Amino acid sequence: MQAAPAVFEPINFEMMLGGALLGLALWVYIDGYSMAPVTKDIHSYNYLLFFFMAVGAVMFVMGFLGCCGACQESQCMLATFFALVFVVFVGQIIAGVWLVTHEERFKEAFEDSLTLSIQKDYSRLELKTNAFDVIQTRLKCCGSSGPQDWADSYFNGHNLGVVPLSGSTIEYLVPASCCSEEPCTESLKLKSRKSFPDGIHKKGCAKQMVHWIQEYNIVVLIVVIAILLIEVLAMIFSMVLCCTVRRIDNVKA
Repeated sequence: MQAAPAVFEPINFEMMLGGALLGLALWVYIDGYSMAPVTKDIHSYNYLLFFFMAVGAVMFVMGFLGCCGACQESQCMLATFFALVFVVFVGQIIAGVWLVTHEERFKEAFEDSLTLSIQKDYSRLELKTNAFDVIQTRLKCCGSSGPQDWADSYFNGHNLGVVPLSGSTIEYLVPASCCSEEPCTESLKLKSRKSFPDGIHKKGCAKQMVHWIQEYNIVVLIVVIAILLIEVLAMIFSMVLCCTVRRIDNVKA
């Protein structure tokens, strides 16, 4: 039958896209040398990764079912493929709306959790220490909301039986990755939580990371639209093929 090859392209792409999405989400979750280790205690971040893993796995299975259904000319497999694609399509629309409507809430949770990670884990966990040094250097930032986040941190002995730093006049240190120029040894020791010397970055990393992500909004939007279009084409082709198979079966009968 000639209808089957027409459905292969969107279905094959669906399967490849699902495998790629699943692999990428797993890599981001497992890989320790990215920005992920700094944010692994954020529930929303993990939920987002798990969502992409689930979507990738479902898309891969859907593509497999669609290919088998097209090859075998099976109405049952094609109908199942259509139903699964439709469910994922609706789920992606709902997830997109949720992310847009909860953007500010996600940003606040992200900043709070990043601050907690800085204060508890920097200089204690090598993985997160290295990751945050990379972030501060590349994004030209310091702390989560600013250099003052380092005052009450493990890095300054906060959780080592030392009296917590408080007030705006007590000295505290910031990591060398906060430097905006070399050398900046004098700038590493701060005396205020409100005013900072010129030798260090003053912007918080939470906002810088959000801005970095937002720079690629257009690219992400194009990719999302392309995925949704492919899913629509896959549903159309699968239904056309399913109807064609039914008509042929009726003629043979």
